[in-house]
Amino acid sequence: MTDIYIISGFLGSGKTTLIKTMVRSVFRNKAVMVIENDFGETGIDAGLLREYDLNVTSLSAGCICCSLTGDFAAALNGILKDYSPDVILVEPSGVGRLSDILKICFRQEDKGRLHIRKTITVVDIRTFDKYLRNYGEFFEDQIIYADLVLLSHQEECPDRIRAIEEKIQRISPEIRIEADFWDSIPLSVFRFGPRNSNVIKMEMEEAVAIRPVRIRRNACGEGGQKMNFVRRYFARDVFSSVTLRWEPPLTEEQLGKKVLYVVKHADGEILRGKGIVPGENSGLVFHFIPGSLSIEPTSAAGNQICFIGTGLDERQIRTLFSEEEKDGDTCMGHNRSAGFGKDNTDQSAD
Repeated sequence: MTDIYIISGFLGSGKTTLIKTMVRSVFRNKAVMVIENDFGETGIDAGLLREYDLNVTSLSAGCICCSLTGDFAAALNGILKDYSPDVILVEPSGVGRLSDILKICFRQEDKGRLHIRKTITVVDIRTFDKYLRNYGEFFEDQIIYADLVLLSHQEECPDRIRAIEEKIQRISPEIRIEADFWDSIPLSVFRFGPRNSNVIKMEMEEAVAIRPVRIRRNACGEGGQKMNFVRRYFARDVFSSVTLRWEPPLTEEQLGKKVLYVVKHADGEILRGKGIVPGENSGLVFHFIPGSLSIEPTSAAGNQICFIGTGLDERQIRTLFSEEEKDGDTCMGHNRSAGFGKDNTDQSAD
């Protein structure tokens, strides 16, 4: 039977990096397949994973839990039929609900071909407070249904680790939290350990569930009485993405200026940026979250850039990225972090 791990985490938390770490250590000498889900028409993370000779199935242009439910189920069936790997690692979109991914996996587990071994959520301590405050419904779901939470970027804010751990435990008191560097965490932590009772409860509910009837918000019952129902938002209702292609080679400085120019001038709020573009001697990969931009050489070939956020205007972002930077716009150097982007002042607020 194939074990399945779900690697969850909000935008830019470090899910792809964790998968690379787990493949090198936890699943050494195991046959591993990865199902990777980018929100937007791009497969940037899939390209980076293939650098490690991993077999990757990429699902894009939506979320597994929204518009790609059938594609995800088909991908699981195809992998189990054609490869029968020891392990399947699922990396959902950063704006996907972990609970929705689990429900789909429960249906496949019932067929007796796979076993949900563990749900892992990566939490970036730099953006925890901001994302919890602004996107609580999505953000909290990824913690509530996790068996294990791993903190990322703890070396940048070591004095905040304990405070973040306490806030996570208030959301899910029984959860196991690991704040150590990932390659120093014992392998048994990833392979074994108790399941989250929220996951067990949901699995039992799914087993006896009756398909719900969808009722419009503020519908009227008998006698014209107003019936208030809480609307459940999908990621596509809240978040948007813009993907563009870029062919001309760029230097690290040019790429940094272009990304930060878009972040500074675009309408709405950019929560995540990533991409692979041609460089002078090799490809360049960049990762942006509010407050941090990193640019590194990569052997992966690519010509795609993706921005994810709220209230984004595709035409405007395409225009901004293509424009020449104006005097006074600032560039962030290679692998450095600074307070760029909107609403940076509250990232460390409690």
